[in-house]
Amino acid sequence: MRVRLLEADDVRIRFEAACTRLGESEARRAFSMALNKEGRKSFTQMRRALAQQSSIPRAAVNAATRFKSSTTATMSTVTSGSGRHLPLSFFGAKQFSYGVRAKIWGKAQSFHSAFVIKRYGGGVFKRTGKARFPIEQLWGPSVPTEMLRDEAYAAWTDQHPRVLTESARLIALMLTGAVFRGAQRNRSAA
Repeated sequence: MRVRLLEADDVRIRFEAACTRLGESEARRAFSMALNKEGRKSFTQMRRALAQQSSIPRAAVNAATRFKSSTTATMSTVTSGSGRHLPLSFFGAKQFSYGVRAKIWGKAQSFHSAFVIKRYGGGVFKRTGKARFPIEQLWGPSVPTEMLRDEAYAAWTDQHPRVLTESARLIALMLTGAVFRGAQRNRSAA
Protein backbone atom coordinates (compact mmCIF):
# COMPACT_ATOMS: atom_id res chain seq x y z
CA MET A 1 0.00 0.00 0.00
CA ARG A 2 1.38 3.42 -0.88
CA VAL A 3 0.11 6.79 0.28
CA ARG A 4 1.45 9.91 -1.36
CA LEU A 5 0.79 13.43 -0.09
CA LEU A 6 1.70 16.45 -2.15
CA GLU A 7 2.97 19.61 -0.51
CA ALA A 8 1.01 22.81 -0.68
CA ASP A 9 1.77 25.24 -3.50
CA ASP A 10 2.72 27.88 -0.93
CA VAL A 11 5.66 25.76 0.24
CA ARG A 12 6.96 25.39 -3.30
CA ILE A 13 6.68 29.14 -4.04
CA ARG A 14 8.58 30.11 -0.87
CA PHE A 15 11.22 27.51 -1.55
CA GLU A 16 11.80 28.81 -5.08
CA ALA A 17 12.13 32.38 -3.76
CA ALA A 18 14.76 31.23 -1.26
CA CYS A 19 16.59 29.40 -4.06
CA THR A 20 17.10 32.60 -6.01
CA ARG A 21 18.47 34.47 -2.97
CA LEU A 22 20.69 31.74 -1.56
CA GLY A 23 21.53 29.61 -4.55
CA GLU A 24 19.83 26.40 -5.51
CA SER A 25 22.32 23.93 -4.02
CA GLU A 26 22.36 25.59 -0.59
CA ALA A 27 18.59 26.00 -0.54
CA ARG A 28 18.16 22.33 -1.46
CA ARG A 29 20.57 21.42 1.34
CA ALA A 30 18.60 23.50 3.86
CA PHE A 31 15.28 22.04 2.75
CA SER A 32 16.68 18.51 2.90
CA MET A 33 17.99 19.13 6.42
CA ALA A 34 14.57 20.46 7.47
CA LEU A 35 12.82 17.44 5.95
CA ASN A 36 15.12 15.07 7.84
CA LYS A 37 14.77 16.85 11.18
CA GLU A 38 10.98 17.14 11.11
CA GLY A 39 10.58 13.73 9.46
CA ARG A 40 12.52 12.03 12.25
CA LYS A 41 10.44 13.85 14.87
CA SER A 42 7.16 12.78 13.29
CA PHE A 43 8.50 9.25 12.78
CA THR A 44 9.18 8.93 16.52
CA GLN A 45 5.77 10.39 17.40
CA MET A 46 4.09 8.07 14.90
CA ARG A 47 5.80 5.02 16.42
CA ARG A 48 4.70 6.00 19.93
CA ALA A 49 1.13 6.68 18.84
CA LEU A 50 1.04 3.44 16.85
CA ALA A 51 2.08 1.35 19.86
CA GLN A 52 -0.41 3.12 22.10
CA GLN A 53 -3.45 3.08 19.81
CA SER A 54 -3.14 -0.53 18.66
CA SER A 55 -1.47 -2.19 21.68
CA ILE A 56 1.17 -3.67 19.38
CA PRO A 57 4.34 -4.12 21.45
CA ARG A 58 6.83 -1.28 20.91
CA ALA A 59 9.57 -3.71 19.84
CA ALA A 60 7.33 -5.08 17.08
CA VAL A 61 6.47 -1.55 15.93
CA ASN A 62 10.15 -0.57 15.83
CA ALA A 63 11.06 -3.71 13.87
CA ALA A 64 8.30 -3.16 11.30
CA THR A 65 8.80 0.56 10.59
CA ARG A 66 11.58 2.25 8.64
CA PHE A 67 12.59 5.84 7.90
CA LYS A 68 14.55 6.81 4.79
CA SER A 69 16.26 10.18 5.00
CA SER A 70 16.13 12.92 2.42
CA THR A 71 19.07 13.84 0.23
CA THR A 72 19.56 16.90 -1.92
CA ALA A 73 18.81 14.71 -4.92
CA THR A 74 15.60 13.09 -3.67
CA MET A 75 14.17 15.95 -1.55
CA SER A 76 11.75 13.59 0.18
CA THR A 77 11.62 11.33 3.21
CA VAL A 78 9.97 7.93 3.24
CA THR A 79 8.22 6.41 6.25
CA SER A 80 7.31 2.80 5.65
CA GLY A 81 5.75 -0.03 7.60
CA SER A 82 5.73 -3.69 6.74
CA GLY A 83 4.37 -6.90 8.12
CA ARG A 84 1.22 -8.94 8.27
CA HIS A 85 -1.54 -9.09 10.85
CA LEU A 86 -0.13 -10.17 14.20
CA PRO A 87 -1.47 -13.22 16.04
CA LEU A 88 -3.44 -12.61 19.22
CA SER A 89 -0.60 -14.15 21.24
CA PHE A 90 1.23 -10.80 20.78
CA PHE A 91 -1.50 -9.12 22.79
CA GLY A 92 -1.38 -11.23 25.94
CA ALA A 93 -4.12 -13.70 25.02
CA LYS A 94 -5.35 -15.67 28.05
CA GLN A 95 -7.65 -18.67 28.13
CA PHE A 96 -10.83 -18.49 30.26
CA SER A 97 -13.88 -20.71 30.57
CA TYR A 98 -15.89 -18.57 28.11
CA GLY A 99 -13.08 -18.21 25.58
CA VAL A 100 -10.06 -15.94 25.23
CA ARG A 101 -9.36 -12.39 26.33
CA ALA A 102 -6.65 -10.16 24.81
CA LYS A 103 -5.86 -6.45 25.01
CA ILE A 104 -6.19 -4.95 21.54
CA TRP A 105 -6.64 -1.29 20.59
CA GLY A 106 -6.13 -0.22 24.19
CA LYS A 107 -8.89 -2.30 25.80
CA ALA A 108 -9.51 -5.90 26.77
CA GLN A 109 -11.62 -7.76 24.23
CA SER A 110 -13.29 -11.13 24.62
CA PHE A 111 -13.34 -13.81 21.94
CA HIS A 112 -16.10 -16.24 22.92
CA SER A 113 -15.66 -19.92 22.06
CA ALA A 114 -12.02 -19.31 21.13
CA PHE A 115 -9.13 -21.27 22.60
CA VAL A 116 -5.35 -21.06 22.90
CA ILE A 117 -3.14 -23.80 21.48
CA LYS A 118 0.28 -23.57 23.10
CA ARG A 119 1.71 -26.09 20.66
CA TYR A 120 1.20 -23.57 17.85
CA GLY A 121 2.98 -20.66 19.54
CA GLY A 122 0.11 -19.72 21.83
CA GLY A 123 -2.08 -18.82 18.87
CA VAL A 124 -5.81 -18.23 19.35
CA PHE A 125 -8.12 -20.40 17.28
CA LYS A 126 -11.85 -20.81 16.73
CA ARG A 127 -13.84 -23.64 15.22
CA THR A 128 -15.47 -22.85 11.89
CA GLY A 129 -18.29 -25.37 12.24
CA LYS A 130 -19.90 -27.70 14.75
CA ALA A 131 -17.31 -30.44 14.26
CA ARG A 132 -13.93 -30.50 15.98
CA PHE A 133 -12.13 -29.53 12.78
CA PRO A 134 -11.56 -27.32 10.79
CA ILE A 135 -10.33 -24.43 12.93
CA GLU A 136 -9.10 -20.98 11.95
CA GLN A 137 -6.62 -18.69 13.62
CA LEU A 138 -7.74 -15.27 14.89
CA TRP A 139 -5.52 -12.30 14.12
CA GLY A 140 -5.01 -8.82 15.54
CA PRO A 141 -3.98 -5.57 13.84
CA SER A 142 -1.01 -5.08 11.51
CA VAL A 143 1.50 -2.24 11.54
CA PRO A 144 0.90 -0.96 7.95
CA THR A 145 -2.86 -0.66 8.34
CA GLU A 146 -2.58 0.93 11.79
CA MET A 147 -0.15 3.54 10.42
CA LEU A 148 -2.99 5.03 8.39
CA ARG A 149 -5.43 5.32 11.31
CA ASP A 150 -6.16 7.86 14.05
CA GLU A 151 -3.29 9.28 16.12
CA ALA A 152 -0.49 7.56 14.19
CA TYR A 153 -1.61 9.14 10.91
CA ALA A 154 -2.15 12.51 12.58
CA ALA A 155 1.37 12.41 14.06
CA TRP A 156 2.79 11.77 10.60
CA THR A 157 0.81 14.52 8.85
CA ASP A 158 1.68 17.12 11.52
CA GLN A 159 5.18 17.42 10.08
CA HIS A 160 4.11 19.20 6.89
CA PRO A 161 3.64 22.72 8.31
CA ARG A 162 6.73 22.37 10.52
CA VAL A 163 9.00 21.59 7.55
CA LEU A 164 8.40 25.04 6.06
CA THR A 165 9.16 26.74 9.37
CA GLU A 166 12.35 24.74 9.91
CA SER A 167 13.57 25.28 6.33
CA ALA A 168 12.93 29.03 6.65
CA ARG A 169 14.95 29.06 9.89
CA LEU A 170 17.85 27.17 8.27
CA ILE A 171 17.82 29.38 5.18
CA ALA A 172 17.90 32.49 7.38
CA LEU A 173 20.88 31.06 9.24
CA MET A 174 22.63 30.30 5.95
CA LEU A 175 21.99 33.81 4.64
CA THR A 176 23.52 35.36 7.78
CA GLY A 177 26.54 33.05 7.56
CA ALA A 178 25.86 31.27 10.85
CA VAL A 179 25.75 27.92 9.03
CA PHE A 180 28.74 27.05 6.84
CA ARG A 181 28.08 26.96 3.13
CA GLY A 182 29.36 23.80 1.54
CA ALA A 183 32.85 22.36 1.65
CA GLN A 184 34.66 25.60 0.61
CA ARG A 185 34.19 27.25 4.00
CA ASN A 186 35.25 24.07 5.82
CA ARG A 187 38.52 23.83 3.86
CA SER A 188 39.47 27.47 4.44
CA ALA A 189 38.84 27.16 8.19
CA ALA A 190 41.23 24.21 8.51
